Amino acid sequence: MSYIKSMVKQKHMITEFKKLQTGAVSLLLVALILMALSACSSVGIQSDAPGEMATAQPQALNEELLFNLLAGEFAGNSGDMEKSIEYYQRAAAHSSDSRIAARATYIALYGKQYNQALKNLEHWQALAPEDPDVNRMYAITYIKLRQPEKAAVHIQKTLEESGGTDKEKALAVKKLLHKEADTDNGMVVLDVLNREQPGNLHMLILQARYAAQMEQYDEAVGLLDQVLEIDPTLDDVHVIKARILEAQGKRAESKALILTVIENNPDNANLRMQYSRMLVEDREFEAAREQFLILRQQEPESPEVLLSLALLYIETQQLDEAQTYLDELTKMGKKIDVANYYHGRIAQSRDEHKQAIAYYLNVKNGHYVFEARLRIAILFARLDKPDEAIEQLQVLAESTTAWPDRVRAYLAQGEILRGSRRHEEAFDVYSHALQQNPDDSDLLYARALTAEKVDRLDITESDLIKVLSTEPENANALNALGYTLADRTERLEEALGYIKRAAKLVPDDPAILDSLGWVSYRLGKMQDALKFLSMAFEQLEDAEIAAHYGEVLWKSNQQDKAREIWNRGKAVDAEHPVLVETLNRLLP
Repeated sequence: MSYIKSMVKQKHMITEFKKLQTGAVSLLLVALILMALSACSSVGIQSDAPGEMATAQPQALNEELLFNLLAGEFAGNSGDMEKSIEYYQRAAAHSSDSRIAARATYIALYGKQYNQALKNLEHWQALAPEDPDVNRMYAITYIKLRQPEKAAVHIQKTLEESGGTDKEKALAVKKLLHKEADTDNGMVVLDVLNREQPGNLHMLILQARYAAQMEQYDEAVGLLDQVLEIDPTLDDVHVIKARILEAQGKRAESKALILTVIENNPDNANLRMQYSRMLVEDREFEAAREQFLILRQQEPESPEVLLSLALLYIETQQLDEAQTYLDELTKMGKKIDVANYYHGRIAQSRDEHKQAIAYYLNVKNGHYVFEARLRIAILFARLDKPDEAIEQLQVLAESTTAWPDRVRAYLAQGEILRGSRRHEEAFDVYSHALQQNPDDSDLLYARALTAEKVDRLDITESDLIKVLSTEPENANALNALGYTLADRTERLEEALGYIKRAAKLVPDDPAILDSLGWVSYRLGKMQDALKFLSMAFEQLEDAEIAAHYGEVLWKSNQQDKAREIWNRGKAVDAEHPVLVETLNRLLP
C-alpha cells in the first residue's frame, strides 16, 4: 500500500471515529494524542528545580487537527521525518495549544530542520511565554545552527530561571555542551557565559578544560590563574594546571606545582601517587621511592602502593625488595595475577626458567595472561624444547583475537625456528600469518630476513620495498635491503644509497655502521670499510661484525689483528654462521 493511500485510509478511519457515538472511543483517541504531546519532554539543561511547562487547555480535536497529529506520529514512527515535520507544522499552525507547538519544535529539531525549529519556537513562545523549556530548546537549536553566541544568551536565561548554585549551573552547562556541541562551539558558549557572569569559578574551570582540549594551553592556564586569584586553596585547580603545564612540555613546572600542593596537603594520597609516578617516568627513582614509602605509611594496606613499590624496585634491579612487596600482595589476596607475573619476570631474569614458568602458569586472568603464556613458550625454547614452544605459540596465536598480540605470537614462533636454523619453517610461519594481513610491516620485515636465508632474494627485496612504501623512514628496513644487496648482489651503488639513508636516520647504530663498512669493502674502499667496521665493533662486540671486521683487516694485511677480532667474536658466538663461513674461507 502506498504512503498516500495509507494516509487516506487513516483519514477515513478518523472520520469514522468521529461518527461513533461511544464517548469512550473518542476519549481514548484524545488520550493517545495527549500522550504523544507529553512525550515532548524538555531536553538540554536540567536543574534541581525545573520549571513546569506552562499549561494550556487542550484545544478541541477537530477532524483536521486530529488527522495531522496522527499522521505526524505515524510518519515519525515509520522513519519519514520529512512527512512527520510537515504534518506537525500543519497541526501547530492551526492550534493554540502550546504542547502541539512544542511537539512540532521537537520533531523539527530531531529531523535536523533547525530553521523550521526556530519558527516553531517563536509560535511556542507566543503561546507559552513563561515555559522554561522554550529557552532550553532555543539554546539547543542555535547550537545545532552553529550560532553559539545566540545559544549562550538562551542558556544564560535558563540558568537565571533555574536558580541553583554556581557548581550546579556549571554542571548543567557541561552536560548540555557534552551532548549537543562540538569543542569549538562549546568554547564560544563558555566564553560568553563567563564574560556575562565572571564570578562562577566552576564555569571558568570548565572553560579552561575546553581550552586545553583545543590545545590553547596559555589561555587555559590564564583562566585557571583567574580562579586561583579568587581562591588559591583549590587543590584540584592546581592539579589541572599542572597537567596543562605538562602538556605544554613544562615538566619541571608541573612537578613543582604538584609538590607545592602536596606540601600544603600532605595527606592527599591521590596527589602524592600522581607525583610519585611522574618521578618514576622521569627516572628520578630515589625521589620516587621516598614518596612511595610515605604513601606506604599513609596507606599500609593499599595494593596500588605495594605494587608501585615492587615495580620501582624491579626497575632499579633491587629484586629481593621487589619480591617482598609482591609476596605481601599475594598474602593479602590482592592483584595476585600481577604479582605472579612479576615474580615470573624476576625468576626469568635470574635464569630460573622452571620457577618462572611455574609463576607464569598461575597468571589466570587479566591483561598479563597473554604475556605470561608468551613467555612460557619462549622459556620452553630456552629449555631446549623448541617443538613444545612452537606448539604453544600456535595455540596462542589462533586463540588470540587482538591482531597485535597475534603478530607477537607469530614473530616468536619465527624467532625460535630461526634460532634453531629451521629457516624454511620460519618462512612458512610468516607467510601463513601474512595471508591474514598482507600489509603488516613487522611480519613483512621478519619474512624478508628469513627469505634471504633460504635464497629467496626476490621475496626479501619485494617485502622490504613494500615496508618502505608505507614507512619510507624505516631505518631497519633500509639497512636490511642495503646490506642484502651489498652482500648477495653486485648492485653495490644502489645498496650504498639505502644504507646511507638508514645512517642518516640513525647515525650511530652498530648494525648500520657494519653495513656501511661491508658495502665500502665490497666497493673496494678499504679505509672507509675499516673506519666504519671499527666503530661498529667498538659499540657492539657481535660475532657477525667481528667476521666482517676481521675479513677487512685480513685483506689489509693485518692478520694478527684480524685473528684477535675473530677470537673476540667467537667468545660471543662461536657457532655464528657468518663467522664460521668467514673463518673456513680465509684461514688456512
